[in-house]
Amino acid sequence: MILSNLKRVTLVPFYLLFLYTNGQSLLSQYIDEPILVDGKLSESIWHEILQPVNLTQRELYEGRPSKHKTWLGIAHDAHNLYIAIRCEQPYHTITAYELARDFNVLLDDVFYILLDTYHDRRNAFVFYTNPHGARGDYQVFDNGKATNINWNTVWDVKTSIDSVGWSAEIVIPFISLRFESRTDSTVWGINFERNIRYLREQSLWMGWKRDSRLNLVTNAGQIHLSKLPNSRKFTELKPYGISGMGGQLNSENALNWRSLINTGMDINYLFNASYRLNISLNTDFAQIESDRQQVNLTRFPLFFPELREFFLEGQDFFDMGFGGDRIIPFYTRRIGLDSNYQPIPIIAGIRLLGKSKGTTLGAMNIQTAKTNSAIAENFSAFSIRKDLGLQSTVGGMTILRINENYQHTTTGVNFRFSTSQFLGSKNLNVGGALVGTLTSQTPTNTENFAYRFFVQYPNDKFNIFLSTQMAGANFSPKVGLMRREDFNEYFAIINYQPRPNPNGPWKWIRQFIISPGSVTLTRINDGNRLQTFQYSISPIGLETRSGESIYLYATRQAEGIFVPFRIFANTIINPGEYWFTRYSADLSTFRGRKIWISNNYSFGQLFDGHSNDVSMDINVRSSRFIQFTLLNSYSRAIFQQSSFEVLLTSFRIRYAFNPNTFGFILAQYNSATHEYLLNYRLQWIPFPGADFFFIANQTLRPVAERGLITASINVMGKLIWRFVI
Repeated sequence: MILSNLKRVTLVPFYLLFLYTNGQSLLSQYIDEPILVDGKLSESIWHEILQPVNLTQRELYEGRPSKHKTWLGIAHDAHNLYIAIRCEQPYHTITAYELARDFNVLLDDVFYILLDTYHDRRNAFVFYTNPHGARGDYQVFDNGKATNINWNTVWDVKTSIDSVGWSAEIVIPFISLRFESRTDSTVWGINFERNIRYLREQSLWMGWKRDSRLNLVTNAGQIHLSKLPNSRKFTELKPYGISGMGGQLNSENALNWRSLINTGMDINYLFNASYRLNISLNTDFAQIESDRQQVNLTRFPLFFPELREFFLEGQDFFDMGFGGDRIIPFYTRRIGLDSNYQPIPIIAGIRLLGKSKGTTLGAMNIQTAKTNSAIAENFSAFSIRKDLGLQSTVGGMTILRINENYQHTTTGVNFRFSTSQFLGSKNLNVGGALVGTLTSQTPTNTENFAYRFFVQYPNDKFNIFLSTQMAGANFSPKVGLMRREDFNEYFAIINYQPRPNPNGPWKWIRQFIISPGSVTLTRINDGNRLQTFQYSISPIGLETRSGESIYLYATRQAEGIFVPFRIFANTIINPGEYWFTRYSADLSTFRGRKIWISNNYSFGQLFDGHSNDVSMDINVRSSRFIQFTLLNSYSRAIFQQSSFEVLLTSFRIRYAFNPNTFGFILAQYNSATHEYLLNYRLQWIPFPGADFFFIANQTLRPVAERGLITASINVMGKLIWRFVI
């Protein structure tokens, strides 16, 4: 309940009255009976406490009130938090094309709710919905420095649309959150954001200035809740079952069929509101979407994001604070996947996550099985992080990998100083990490360490980032990803981002994004030899008020090659120092339209030759039930000794029947391997916490004299159910 309007303060005890009349604090009304969530806001409690909330524009016109009024009410009982939302706007302006879970927020009218349940002003849960009741959620870490967009928890929302707007009714079980509860009144951080697509308006309750944003948790307001569950223990059981068939091409170009039958269980035990134990037995990831194919024209390994739910939940608890993409000390795709990213069975995993009195703790242990191509291994991770001041942290972490061949540990410490009050109201981050590795029967010295330090000034008009990092010759994190080895690097980038006067001659431009320069200098420690130098400028970069964008880049680059490397099947780059210049352009139309297009084109020199690269994404939203996406990338390179060209194409059909039944069909083609990959997935949510997946994957490959044949195929169903004890 928002108490800036004194007509409603009779619901608040008199001695608390002063807390809730400053416009920055809310009160959740305690109720004895649960609310029937149907999106109609017909319950008497909403008639009593629903009140207008003052949202202020961040975009397009900073500081102006939102064009359309928003009403809000908050209540809770012993088990759930309830939030009622009323968004006024004319019916014909409502934009809602999405139904699937974790929908594309750039396309629709969206309402966000941020909950800082520890009130640490650093971390939060975010829930969002649209006028059709599509659900989305994610986690925010380190005051917006990182997010986990693949996090999913148990909650529900129902909506309704009428001639003058839309309403939403949200229920979030307390067991889906982590928090510290007190006997009298618990204080959380809270914030709201509403995006009105036809106006391109973004409005927030708190933190609406352009140097802020929703994920900047420190700028959130407060909500007071009484009688929250404190030490209530519960056990959540999520058994799963899989049934299906799979076939793999053998040496005689025939399919060997096998049954795909499996079962397992996830057990979640809540010690109290702060600490949760997760146990996964016979862990399975059959429902995970296939990786999108990439072309690698460098001599460094590609990075693929983690998509498996067990590793995504609580991801921030096991962050070493290293940042960047050169060195990733803890890369969870090293667990349960071989070097070709093929699954290795996980026998069991156990994890403890929690936070109390400003201290965050995480512990994890995973045992993988022995297979024909992999030995059995045990992985462990332990982390601790302490909050300092309003936004800063210091922490440490240890990772263990044990198998019959060696024992390995990666251990590090990190810190981050953050403030949103630098020079009055600007954001400033300063941080660093020091990490060392040790493997049995391997000597330890100063070459086993790596470090990284950075300074960041992330604000609306100027966005500046400086960093330095180094990895020793013997630094080898065996549960990590090293994209470069035995190197030292310096990096700097400055972006100047002015906004034209909305009443001046450039009023059609929302913001310029101009980079006078970004510099990367990477050297090999041995002999301090040049590995990479890159200087890039962006003389033109802008986003229009209608949603279009254009960016132009020019880059001068040098690469030191010390051993021959194969850039493509028939193309070898010989040792030497290569200097070359490249140019590129990015263009995109407004993503809120039924049809939007994104393009990239780059050309210029490449090592001792030249290349042209083109990519185009075309997206068509025919209705909220079906959408089409065509993604193409084409590269053509000519060198002194050889040449090549490669085409990657993918076509995706996304469909949804309602917010609980949706899926996609994905087809990919790679001209380098001449393979076709087909993926089909249907997901049905019978109730929040339960899922049924139907998955079909097929790989087609050309074979001499037989044409295109099936190289592998899997068809299966997976059912996950949820029980709470």
